[in-house]
Amino acid sequence: MSDILGYAGQNVVITGAASGMGAAATELLLEAGATVFALDIGEIKAPVAEALRVNIMEKASIDAALAELPDEIFGLFNCAGVPHPPTPVYQTIMINFVGLRYLTESLLPRIKPGGGVISIASTAGMAWKSNLEVVQSFLELEDFDAAAEWLKAENSLGKADAYGFSKQCLIVYTLQRAGELAKQHKRINCISPSPTQSAFMDNLESAGIGRDVSGLFCPSNGEFASGADMGRALVAINSKLGGFISGCNIPVDYGYCAEVVLGQRDDLLGIAG
Repeated sequence: MSDILGYAGQNVVITGAASGMGAAATELLLEAGATVFALDIGEIKAPVAEALRVNIMEKASIDAALAELPDEIFGLFNCAGVPHPPTPVYQTIMINFVGLRYLTESLLPRIKPGGGVISIASTAGMAWKSNLEVVQSFLELEDFDAAAEWLKAENSLGKADAYGFSKQCLIVYTLQRAGELAKQHKRINCISPSPTQSAFMDNLESAGIGRDVSGLFCPSNGEFASGADMGRALVAINSKLGGFISGCNIPVDYGYCAEVVLGQRDDLLGIAG
């Protein structure tokens, strides 16, 4: 079988391509023959078709990148993200969701039928049902600037911290957009990783959240995932093999969430609710 994933010769766009899960996914996409347009605020070392320096929390920076991206793409991979702490509340939600959504909505008309969007959410956002009213009220602010102003006003995030709220918004947004995109034969999904060894995790540790805390959310094998573990999931789900998968928040956690839902682990994140 040749080109079983369907990426050969296809244009794909990926954010967060300089490190971690995004860098791992970028390498896999290149190996699969994709023409990769990579976005990051940091230096992108992979031999992509075009590397664009983008600050995902600034509309003008995203617009500049959009002008450089192709008119037709097969897949969008939203991998840029920051932890809170140490990243402040406003920046966390702007990067993890508001900028992500703006880029996604801007590129959706360019995604060809059969293509799709995949984003990195988190198990930290899986308690979205308990905070749905606040999340939905924020999602109603579809304009980039309106969402930014809401955050600057320091409105309540409900039953979540900044990171959890950003991922709750991403999960609910993914679910909300699936039906309309299905009419266009386009897909949208997100994954919720278990703790993954990356620069992201290093930043958490620098903020005083060490492995003794993050390790509580590891699967029962006690291991942190690697960026490659998540990169493989991203590339597989958004490939042509995943052609009927849409509107899903998929735990990529070696069974952690399954254990929580069945009461085999303490529900520290409110997942079962």
